[in-house]
Amino acid sequence: MINMLDFQHILAAVNGYKPLSEQKSKEVREFYLNQLPSWCNIAGDNTPLFTMNKTMFALGYDRIVIGDYGAFIEYSYKHVIKDVYKVQEGQEYRFEAAKYKDNIKYYWYTINDFSGIKIYYQQKTVTYADYIPKKFYVSPYEVQQLIK
Repeated sequence: MINMLDFQHILAAVNGYKPLSEQKSKEVREFYLNQLPSWCNIAGDNTPLFTMNKTMFALGYDRIVIGDYGAFIEYSYKHVIKDVYKVQEGQEYRFEAAKYKDNIKYYWYTINDFSGIKIYYQQKTVTYADYIPKKFYVSPYEVQQLIK
């Protein structure tokens, strides 16, 4: 089975996050859609999200966004469980340095449970996906839903 995070990383490294051709974009987006975990609901869900270390970090999500460089769970600030978030170590410059603060595409967060999960807090629109500024994004391959 293919590791989807590796696939997305390689595709981004090869293409530098430039928009893919219409045909390639259609192919990879269909591939991402077909590889989504079975619990994912494209239209969103009110079931909490957990890291692989079982830390709850979101009370639900708005939708799944599929772009050229992956499928991502989109959620709003109202879903955030604030006390478990932290800035990814080494990424503080995104908030502090004036030359980056006003020009970056996203702020990089993680959860304080050593899971290494990458959470984007979108600041600007991009050409390769329908990301909305002021929304959070996380890969469905880094999270789980624990249903009792």
